[in-house]
Amino acid sequence: MPVSYSTIKAASEPEAIADLLATRVIGPVMPSVVVKRVRPKSGRRYEAPRVLWNVYEAELELSGGIPATSLIWTKAFFTNEGSEEYQQRIRKLLASQNGNPLDPHGYVQFFSDLNLFLFFFPTDPVFPKMANVFDPRAMAPMLARHFEDLRPGAQIGSLTATRVKYLPEIACIVRYDADVGEEGPLTIYGKLQHSKRGEMTYEVMRALWDLPARQAGDLVVSQPLAYHAGHSLLLQSEIKGDEIKSDRHSEIFMAQCEAAGRAIGHIHNSGINVGQPHTAEVEIERLQSRLEQFKMSAPRTFFLLRDLLKHIAVKAEKVAPEAPVPSHGDYKYNQFLYDGERFGMIDVEYFVQAEPSFDLGKYCGHLVPSNPKDWSDSARAEECRRAFLDAYLSVRPGYKGARFSLYEALSLATRALVVAWSQPRNWEHTAETLVAMGFERLKTRWGE
Repeated sequence: MPVSYSTIKAASEPEAIADLLATRVIGPVMPSVVVKRVRPKSGRRYEAPRVLWNVYEAELELSGGIPATSLIWTKAFFTNEGSEEYQQRIRKLLASQNGNPLDPHGYVQFFSDLNLFLFFFPTDPVFPKMANVFDPRAMAPMLARHFEDLRPGAQIGSLTATRVKYLPEIACIVRYDADVGEEGPLTIYGKLQHSKRGEMTYEVMRALWDLPARQAGDLVVSQPLAYHAGHSLLLQSEIKGDEIKSDRHSEIFMAQCEAAGRAIGHIHNSGINVGQPHTAEVEIERLQSRLEQFKMSAPRTFFLLRDLLKHIAVKAEKVAPEAPVPSHGDYKYNQFLYDGERFGMIDVEYFVQAEPSFDLGKYCGHLVPSNPKDWSDSARAEECRRAFLDAYLSVRPGYKGARFSLYEALSLATRALVVAWSQPRNWEHTAETLVAMGFERLKTRWGE
């Protein structure tokens, strides 16, 4: 019979997962291993009303008191049909297990009473070569020529593979560090992406690398090295720098806004024809399809968001679409690294052909602080917004902003939906504030 959301939610709590590991996974086959603690990691996803993903890190104590950690993730289905279909899909993987949950190549176990599949990294049905990708010895021959391209004549003494980011069945980032006898390692980044998205990303990166703006230093991007289809692995050079902190008052944040405006202007002017068409209607339908899950858990936010989306849809029908341009697809201030001199752009895997207002609205919608300490935070965000748009117009002076307000409101609506789902502290106030700002931006004329 189907498993209720409340049952799966309770079984997905870190304490419940720790008990599951101790009593039904590790304990029965490795009684000397102690499950000390399980804590949640980023990567939780809810595809209402079908499936729920969660990611955890388990702290273990091996025989002899040796500490160890394991990354685990779960996928729970709310219907027997969904569970049975997935079980059939990964039947070979389930049948190939050797009974060792701590196998370096990973592990998976199915719990029929919970309709829950539990995986130990690096096992992932979407990425069957994941274990190889994280094995330095296995990857050394593939990486050798790429290290040679980056540093001709360099002698590699040792090689390590480190997980940077992981979203089960969606994507994974690995960092390869080669000891070449210098103060710091020579680094290559690898990205695994589902549905062969890495191949498209590689094409986009090659096109960006060849742009005159990149060669002139006005656009800083990673050098694409190769796409290895057999491993679904994209390889690229390292972009030096640190993530941009969210302090709108810092000089670095303001400088990033200006650099981001110019960078996206160059991309919109590039003529790159890679990427699927993407419209406002797709964004509106995506939000509307996910809104229903909050009708009971966040009724006030539900009604406010529903009303905002209706107004956005009406404006989308009234105002003619802008001519599509090559677009980043996920443009935000956290898509850049800063090395003290330049801002380097990362993550172009969502590249699409869209209206220019799509990128601009998404970026500006993320400049609004979610929890401003006082009025000055919001005032500074307005200054950052103006600096970003002015920088963009310096590259594309012909942009008229016909549908900018529509896309900025969509960006704020998306943020409100994310807040309603994750429910951080004061989430209701935050979500309602973002919706209110969405209404305001929707009515704001271009240039104001």
